[in-house]
Amino acid sequence: MTEEYENKLNQGLDYVLDQLAHGNTIEGLKNGRVWMGFEQVKEWKSKFGFQFQIYSNDHFIENKPHFHIVKKSDGIDCRIFFFFYIFDCKGNLALDKKIREAIIYFVSDPKRQEILREFWNKKNPELKVLS
Repeated sequence: MTEEYENKLNQGLDYVLDQLAHGNTIEGLKNGRVWMGFEQVKEWKSKFGFQFQIYSNDHFIENKPHFHIVKKSDGIDCRIFFFFYIFDCKGNLALDKKIREAIIYFVSDPKRQEILREFWNKKNPELKVLS
């Protein structure tokens, strides 16, 4: 079940980043504007290399749950609170402003907040987070 949560989050963020790469904006997405293109149907693979990670041996930071956004190819590992605040980033590179805005927009959706909570609770049952 945790793989399902992770896939939903990874695919959703990849979709938002793809929209931005094709000229859409966060404001455009908020207003319902969508770029559409046609591609051959194939198994999904991340175009941008970002992955959501919640580790099973994790801990609260400042009494709050968090997730990691990882891009292994660039050595990026950022810890982000569920409520849109980037705590810190490890590695030599920080998140690009556009990527940071896309992540914050993406996780601000209540449905995605619920997926994050469920993902955290499955991975860290001793540190359950309520709505």
